[in-house]
Amino acid sequence: MSRLTITSSSTSAIPNPQAPPPPSKQRQSSYIASQLTNLSISSAPPPPPPLTSIVDRPVNRMRGAEVGMAAWAFLYSGIVAYSQSRVDSVVELEKRLASLGREAGQRIIALQMLRNTQTANLKDPKREHRLIPILQYIHTQIYRYCFGKAADGLEKSVDGDDEYMLTSNQPPLTQHISTPRDLSQLSVEAYTAGLVEGVLDGLEIPARVTAHTVPTDQYPNRTVILIKLDQVVMDREAGLGK
Repeated sequence: MSRLTITSSSTSAIPNPQAPPPPSKQRQSSYIASQLTNLSISSAPPPPPPLTSIVDRPVNRMRGAEVGMAAWAFLYSGIVAYSQSRVDSVVELEKRLASLGREAGQRIIALQMLRNTQTANLKDPKREHRLIPILQYIHTQIYRYCFGKAADGLEKSVDGDDEYMLTSNQPPLTQHISTPRDLSQLSVEAYTAGLVEGVLDGLEIPARVTAHTVPTDQYPNRTVILIKLDQVVMDREAGLGK
């Protein structure tokens, strides 16, 4: 009779009286599920960084975020159409556009002064008090900031010492808007006039600013922004001297 031989492969099948009992199938499946859960959590990508609101961005690092003139004109044409549907005359429409421009001008000058202060590392904003440098600042810096180029001219009116004119041969707003014949007296540059008035108001230069179309053979849309200064400004200029 041959003897029974136990091979090494069957050694693991021999129960060990001192070893703990094997886990049940339910416990094994729970253990595997917990390991898979831990694995999925650990392998997940990190959450994206929180989005920064535009009001939280540094105002001095947004100078390259210009808007194309085509998009600007398209938006403004919508503003004109919206305003036109809520007024009864050309005069009311121009007043509405000027009011919108005035609000924009007040915000623009506040932003520009803040940026200039941060750039120069000053504690308080540097302000100009003389009239001519302020008008030159609007002619160059404000126009370039808003429309991408400076105004074409800055002149003193021959009708009075309290009147100045900013001239645009090809106004950025007018050249993208077609005015119907029944609104031929409308100047959509009333928005620009209100913007200039808002900037002057922010610089403590009270004035009444209006837009007038003065066409020429070469520039049929030529616009003059007429600045009528308050008497307070003239008296202050006289007190400061030349």
